[in-house]
Amino acid sequence: MKGFPKVLKTKEDYYNCLAMVASGELAAADLLAKIESAENQRYIECGVAAVEEEKKAVTVYYCDEAAVGMKFVAGSVSGTVQGVTHIQTDEAAAAGEAGNDRTALTLSKAVKAGCTVIALERTDTVAGMTTDDIAALKGVLKQYE
Repeated sequence: MKGFPKVLKTKEDYYNCLAMVASGELAAADLLAKIESAENQRYIECGVAAVEEEKKAVTVYYCDEAAVGMKFVAGSVSGTVQGVTHIQTDEAAAAGEAGNDRTALTLSKAVKAGCTVIALERTDTVAGMTTDDIAALKGVLKQYE
């Protein structure tokens, strides 16, 4: 195989690329970028419209996929979603818009007051890799940087 593969679909593809990094055929930074891109596919990024005073509740722009039990990451804070309520704001109703435009999330842990994005985990694997597989690949790649 010459150069960097265009598509990496399976865990084996990533491990084959790791072997290519070890043999000097690929740059470690290129594979790391692909791994991080795949890792980001596990999450739905939601913009935070408001953080409640107790900070265990946030309002995000409408997210139909949000569900109770989903894991979340907001900066250095992670936990699970305890409650989900889809709402229509007064501004949207006044503008004559139909449907929900915000989603209120009750969280298991408090987020920081300046939180602007919350990532909801939609799957625990990507390309057949678990979070442990991804961490292992990243750990091995550190020795080649």
